[in-house]
Amino acid sequence: MTTTRMSLEKRPEGFTLFEVLIALAVFMLAVAGLAAALDTALQAALDVRERNQFRSMLESRLAYCQADPPQAGSPRVIEADKNHGVRIEESVEPYPAKNAQGSELAGLTKLTIKIRTGTRSDSAEILINQP
Repeated sequence: MTTTRMSLEKRPEGFTLFEVLIALAVFMLAVAGLAAALDTALQAALDVRERNQFRSMLESRLAYCQADPPQAGSPRVIEADKNHGVRIEESVEPYPAKNAQGSELAGLTKLTIKIRTGTRSDSAEILINQP
């Protein structure tokens, strides 16, 4: 009787160059995706910060103008070169309003504040009673 002996060759342990390149490509795609997500999150955070600064500046100017409003008919302007790059325009105009009986309310004015930088602008309005 004769027996046939099969020889099984073992594959060398480790990864082939092709497998390493595929793993590297997948890793680079994941890193690129994370970088894009981080950039988007950073831009959103900077946008929120800038909006909050604008709102804070508007609130500050509203408080100031309630104590010292500009003259009606002539807007008060603070140019950007004198105010850290932010242009502010404040104006007061009469605001016609009537009460429930239909008589006009005297002394009611609308204060409008507009602020602007190079690319962003915002505004706020409030009614004030000037005696």
